[in-house]
Amino acid sequence: MPTSTHDEPPKAFGPGTGLPQVFAFFETDGHRDAAGAWRAFTGTWNWAAPLTTAVPRTHPAGPPVARPADGGFALSGPWHLPLHRGTGEWLALPLHRGGLAPGRRTAGPDLFVVPAKVLPGEAGEALRATGGDDASGPAFRLAGTHVPTGFATHTAGAPLGTGDHAFLRTAVAALALGAARRVTDVLAGPGPDGRRAVAPVAAAAELAAVLHDERLSLAAAMHSTPSVRQPPYEPPDAEERLAGRVRQAVNTVRHVVMAAYEHTLSAGGSSGDHPLMSIIEAISPILQQARYATELLPPDDRTSLRKADHGDDRRIPG
Repeated sequence: MPTSTHDEPPKAFGPGTGLPQVFAFFETDGHRDAAGAWRAFTGTWNWAAPLTTAVPRTHPAGPPVARPADGGFALSGPWHLPLHRGTGEWLALPLHRGGLAPGRRTAGPDLFVVPAKVLPGEAGEALRATGGDDASGPAFRLAGTHVPTGFATHTAGAPLGTGDHAFLRTAVAALALGAARRVTDVLAGPGPDGRRAVAPVAAAAELAAVLHDERLSLAAAMHSTPSVRQPPYEPPDAEERLAGRVRQAVNTVRHVVMAAYEHTLSAGGSSGDHPLMSIIEAISPILQQARYATELLPPDDRTSLRKADHGDDRRIPG
């Protein structure tokens, strides 16, 4: 089957593709190169398109910018809310000029999703309101608000609509499963000293078996739900069943990644030197996005913070 080189984004596998094909493609892509697969996915598909999108403002202090930060970005600058009715408690914040902040030579993500609670009072209340007639909406300014890598995408990507949730959940779960499979491969391989430790190798085999069973089970579920875009259309509760099944698979991935990390620590030596660490770092944004797709994304176009209303107000849960 076709595979992505990451030079040509995987446009052939989109919302109109049968879910089994979507699952097989992205699982393979995540296994081969989790970081590259994630960059290709977010560069191809704008998953934040259904969210309320603010408008960047010009300001004497400069336009909105996103600077690299630990595990994501630090978002600063002025925006204002658009003229339309509020759609929930998540907000997409674009940058000027395709995300090229001053001093950056290469394009990166230029659309960042934040919960409304990080906005100053008037703007935050306006976003949660059910209506409003201000032509430009309330203005607000952020200063160093943290956005995890998994909550960033590209405005130039093909927009995903509310009818594409099954595709998003399937693709992200498949990427996570594929990347976790790579984690077990690396865990079973030699450490920084070139030797294979018995305990991690045995653990890798057990974790790989868990992933294998989960992968087969989820693949079977995909075959019973070909695509919400393809006739015969599925009943309304089909997507809910799929979301629950995907959520279970993602929880399994989290368990596998955490267990692999713990076994790496128990093997002794410096975990920072272990080749597994770069794989875990690469899978982090995928797991962040998986939480959005499986726990925070509702079955309609109204987003919710019902399971994310905790933690530091300046950091997105996930």
